[in-house]
Amino acid sequence: MMNYKELERDAEIGNARAARLLEEREQLLERLPIRDGLGNPLTWCPSAIPQRLLQSIDKMYESISITDFDTDISIDQESFHSCRIEGAETTQEELFEVFRANRTGVKGDKMIQNTYRAVKYLNVRHKRDEETLITLWRILTDGVLDEPVSPGEAYRTGNVAVWSHKVPEAELLGYCMKQFFEFYYGDNMDCVKSPYIKMAVLHFYFVYMHPFCDGNGRIARLISSDFLIRSGLENFSALTLSKTVNNTKENYYQALDLCDNQFYDVTPFIQYILKAVYDNIYEVLDNQHKNVVEYIDWEKVFE
Repeated sequence: MMNYKELERDAEIGNARAARLLEEREQLLERLPIRDGLGNPLTWCPSAIPQRLLQSIDKMYESISITDFDTDISIDQESFHSCRIEGAETTQEELFEVFRANRTGVKGDKMIQNTYRAVKYLNVRHKRDEETLITLWRILTDGVLDEPVSPGEAYRTGNVAVWSHKVPEAELLGYCMKQFFEFYYGDNMDCVKSPYIKMAVLHFYFVYMHPFCDGNGRIARLISSDFLIRSGLENFSALTLSKTVNNTKENYYQALDLCDNQFYDVTPFIQYILKAVYDNIYEVLDNQHKNVVEYIDWEKVFE
């Protein structure tokens, strides 16, 4: 995975090798049909995505066997792990009390229950639009916001810092949201080649624009799995991507951070998400005693 932070720092102080590597990388980048808040097109590096990785994911996905019970368990686990990423302290052992006894005395418990409700909402809501996102936000933040928000207020009104950079100014959120949904519904598969790659870009962009005061990461993860399901990959209803992200959350945040670079290159996050999908499906198949591919640690393979 290209460490833009180190290369840009070294190039700035006159390191010729770092400058050359950045120049070479720029030549390999392709534009994505989605722009940041200031109108700069995001880019990616197709040659940094091994075709064998995509082929392995497709091969493994076709071998998954799921039941309705698997889907029910997945919703519980997705809710748990997505909230753990955001700091919820509820443990696996306490999940039974949270879901079956409706335990709500602890903020983390309420976060998990809200995420569960949000998944159920997506299962019955057919449209994917701004109203859907706002409703998800209201469900996720019900009773867990540190500071109250006025009933008519949804999007953030101030500017905040996420990772090492500032998110788009509040006045640019309308433009960013338009970009998000045009890419979501756009016929752009010739560009991104794979629904997993498109999902990664959507996930990154939602966290990048950071439209709400809270809950952005949870919404990004919910709509990522939801996008794959709506793309015809229904078995993702029984997978738990957030579990893999939770287990590698330092790498998750590092990948997001590396996308803050001079080329608007989001390849580091695409690589991270593809590895997370690969690892998640591999674990499921390993538990089903279906080893259809030889395991590869793709992080060691990435440029």
